[in-house]
Amino acid sequence: MDWLATYSQALEERDDREHVYKDCIESYTKLADYAAAAWNIPIQVPNEETATDPATPKARSKGKATVESEPLTLTALRSDLASTQKARAALQSQLADLTTQLDNLSSQQRLSQQQLTILTKQKQDVDRKLRDRDEELRGKSKLVEQAHDEMAALGFQLSVAEVRSERLEKENKELVERWMRRMGEEAEKVNRDSKWE
Repeated sequence: MDWLATYSQALEERDDREHVYKDCIESYTKLADYAAAAWNIPIQVPNEETATDPATPKARSKGKATVESEPLTLTALRSDLASTQKARAALQSQLADLTTQLDNLSSQQRLSQQQLTILTKQKQDVDRKLRDRDEELRGKSKLVEQAHDEMAALGFQLSVAEVRSERLEKENKELVERWMRRMGEEAEKVNRDSKWE
């Protein structure tokens, strides 16, 4: 297994583990977003005097001073929290995009692995068939050589037989001629002896 397959498998296992808590994480995230949005709303802090008589100038000035004297640290924290929430949302979107791309690459890698397995098996089959054909060709070449040797041997035997046949035919002819001469001579002798000439 190559490094990409191992890495993809590790990511899938991590995703499976994290999906168990997916509902809790999403609920907490929504709650945090809601809280951050709520903290951006200006808070009016009433005091006792503005609550009893909001029309008096003294009460109005005291209420305004209370709102304006809200700690700057809390405002900064709220702003920082809102920025962090925006950054987290951007990172979450980026993570979703990367996860989608990784899933697509994992699917392509699995498909490529399947195609590689199929092509490897086909190559092995073709290699085996090629070896079988080579073996068959070697066997047939050997048979052709044996047949050629046998034909050469038969041709030599035929040539020897033809030479022998010609020799025997010549000897037979000579024997016949000698026998005919002998028979002729004997006939002449018999004729002479019988005085037929």
